[in-house]
Amino acid sequence: MLELGPLQLHDYVLKSRMWPLFFIPGTDFICVLLQTLTVLLAFGVAVSVLKYFSRDPHIAIRDVSKKHNWCYTQLSMKPCYCSVCEALLLNGDGAFCDYCGVCADPACIKLANKKLKCKAITCTDKVPMEHHWVKGNIYHSTVCAVCDDEVGCEPGLLDWQCCWCQRAVHSVCKDMLVKVCDLGPFRNMIIPPYCVLVMKRKNVHRELRLRGVKPTGWPQWTPLIVVANRKSGNNDGDRLLSMFRRILNPAQVIDLADRPPEAALEWCSFLGEVQAKVLVAGGDGTIAWVLNAIDKLQVQRIPPVAIVPLGTGNDLSRVLGWGKTHETDPEPEVILERIQKAKEVQLDRWLVEICPSRHLGIRLPSRQLFMYNYISIGVDAQVTLDFHRTRESPFYLFSSRLFNKLLYLGYGTQQAVERGCRDLEQRLDLYLDDKLVDLPSIESVVILNIPSWGAGVYLWSMGDGSVAPQSFSDGKLEVVALYSSLHIAQLQMGISQPHRVGQAARIKVKLKASTAVQVDGEPWLQHPAELTITLRNQASVLKLEAL
Repeated sequence: MLELGPLQLHDYVLKSRMWPLFFIPGTDFICVLLQTLTVLLAFGVAVSVLKYFSRDPHIAIRDVSKKHNWCYTQLSMKPCYCSVCEALLLNGDGAFCDYCGVCADPACIKLANKKLKCKAITCTDKVPMEHHWVKGNIYHSTVCAVCDDEVGCEPGLLDWQCCWCQRAVHSVCKDMLVKVCDLGPFRNMIIPPYCVLVMKRKNVHRELRLRGVKPTGWPQWTPLIVVANRKSGNNDGDRLLSMFRRILNPAQVIDLADRPPEAALEWCSFLGEVQAKVLVAGGDGTIAWVLNAIDKLQVQRIPPVAIVPLGTGNDLSRVLGWGKTHETDPEPEVILERIQKAKEVQLDRWLVEICPSRHLGIRLPSRQLFMYNYISIGVDAQVTLDFHRTRESPFYLFSSRLFNKLLYLGYGTQQAVERGCRDLEQRLDLYLDDKLVDLPSIESVVILNIPSWGAGVYLWSMGDGSVAPQSFSDGKLEVVALYSSLHIAQLQMGISQPHRVGQAARIKVKLKASTAVQVDGEPWLQHPAELTITLRNQASVLKLEAL
C-alpha cells in the first residue's frame, strides 16, 4: 500500500474535507461526462429518426366512441352552457367539442364522454341518415327550420341543432321536422360517415385508418378536403380547423402539424373518378407545398385548390381573388359559398434546376424545385432570408402580421444602408431563351409567374409605356430588375417603376458568387451555380372573380 508523507497526508485531509464545497474535475471526470453526453445525444437522434420513419403517412380516423374532441371555449367566441349540468361557463372555464358542439365544464367532461354521443366520422348504418341533435349553444340570428323564428335567443341550454345539416329547431318544433338528414346546403362538399371505410391498425392504440370511400351516387358531388397548420397565422389556423370540423366530416379536415399533405390527398386517391376540391389555409409556402404534393402523387382526378390566406404577403391569394388577408372572424359558410362560385383555372408550374459549380474539384449534387409565384435573386431575397433566420430563432416568441411587416421594414432599411447586394449584375449572367441580356447597375432580379410580388406590387404593369400582357397560364415568365432596397420601397408606394428585362419561356441564371435566392418565399444562400427555369406542367387552382 502506498504510504503518504506528512505534507501529502495534510493535503489529502484538506481536500477530503473541502470536496463538498469545491469540486475540481479531473481528466477521468471529463471523459465520463463526454461519454455520457455522447450517449444521450445518440439516443435523442435515434429516437427522432425512429419517429420519422415510423410515422404514419396515411389518414388516421379518430375513434369517436372513446370521447369528444375537446377544445377551449375561447374558440367558440360566445357564451356557452354546459351540456351536462347546464351551468354557464364563465371566463372560458370549460371546453367544447369542435366535432359536434357539445360543451362541458371541467367537472362534467368525463360524464359528457359517457352520456353524450359525438359526431360519427364513420358508421356501418345504411342510408337514410337521421339528424344528430345537440342541445343549446346555438349562434345568434339562427332561425328555426320549422317556424322561421329565432332560436337560442333566451339564456340557458335551449333548443336543438343538427351537427350535420346545421338546421336548428325549437324544442316544440323538433318533432315536426323530417327525421332524415340531407346534410344541408353543403351536402355536395361533405363525405357522409356511411361512405367512409376504415380498418384498425395493428398497434397498441388500435387506431383507425382510412381504407376507402364508397360513392354516394349524388350528381355534382365534389368533396372538400381542408388542410391547414394549426400554428399558422398567429394560431388562426387552429380556429379555421375547428370551424370546418363542425360543418364537414371531421376526417376531411387535416392538420399539417400532424400529417403531411400526402395524407390529406389520400382522399383523392380513394375517390377515383370523383373530383375533390382542396382548401388550403396558409401562406404562399404552404400552398406551394400542397401543390407539389398533388403533382407528386399523380392522382386520377387532379383536385383544384382554393385558398384562405394566412401568410404575410399572400401574393397568389391576391391574384386568384381570395384576398390579401382573411377576415378576423371568418364564417365557414361564407368560405364554402365562395368555393362553390369559384372557377377552375390553370396555373403554370415551373421547374427550377440548380446545378452547383465545382468547388475544390468537388461538384455538389444538383437540386430541383417547383415555382408558382416568383423567384428573386439579390436584395429582396436577402431581406427574406434575414427574416426567415429570425423566425427560426428560439428567441422569436411573438408572431403577428404587423410584427412580421415591421421586421421586413427593419431588414429592408438595413440593406438600404449596407447595400450588400450592389453590383449584382457583375455576380451573375442572365439568359432569356438562351440569349445573354445586358443589365444595368442593379441589386435584384425578379422572375415572375404571377402579376403580384412583394405583398401586392404589380411590377410588370407599373409605369409608363405599353408592355406585353402578363398571364400565369401562358407558359411565359416576366423578368424585371430592381436598382436598390430604396427602389423597392418606392415601388411599394407606387412612385417608381422597375427595369423591365423581358419575357421568356426558358431562363438561365449563372451565379458567379454566393447570393441570396428565394423561391415562393423560401430563401437560402446559394453558392455559385447555374439555375435553369423551364415549364413543367400546370396546376389546377380555383379563382374567385370578386369578393
